[in-house]
Amino acid sequence: MDQTLHTENLKGFEIKFHTLPGVFSKQGLDGGTKLLIDYLEIKDETVMADLGAGGGVLGIVLAKLNPHGHVHLLEDHLRAKELAQENVELNGLKNVEVFLSDLFSAVGSRSYHQIFSNPPQHLGNEFLELIALECYKHLKLGGQLWWVMQKHLKPFTQRLLESHFGNCKIVAHGKEHVVLKADKN
Repeated sequence: MDQTLHTENLKGFEIKFHTLPGVFSKQGLDGGTKLLIDYLEIKDETVMADLGAGGGVLGIVLAKLNPHGHVHLLEDHLRAKELAQENVELNGLKNVEVFLSDLFSAVGSRSYHQIFSNPPQHLGNEFLELIALECYKHLKLGGQLWWVMQKHLKPFTQRLLESHFGNCKIVAHGKEHVVLKADKN
């Protein structure tokens, strides 16, 4: 396969990862995920999910930041899932599981303290609404959803998260993206 190896310093960790044509962000770490990583806050010793994990970079950072916690990488594209698994192994992580999963289908009713996602925004508003609803269902009470979105979708996303969660905080603005957080109370 046409893999490219990248190395990035993220949150004080040297993260190595491969990218592939046909898997999101084949040129390396995308700006939205980088913004989310720069601003995310995690709770110690928790169970977290990276929904739509792609090549797994976000989930790898979560696992490095929370070595006594556990991270599920959920990805519905087989090639991306296999790449994420390879990247997890490349970074020597034992507190990560990678699932081939349509949203949360592979983990059943499992619930999480935190869910992080850079969802596929090109699939439209109805799909984003489904993702928000499924995230709400799979968060523990007191859990958090962290989303990165393209800036032009910020008003829609804020309304969407406020309608499902009753709250939505803008955590960070980048050139093209915004990071939002919603708490399940």
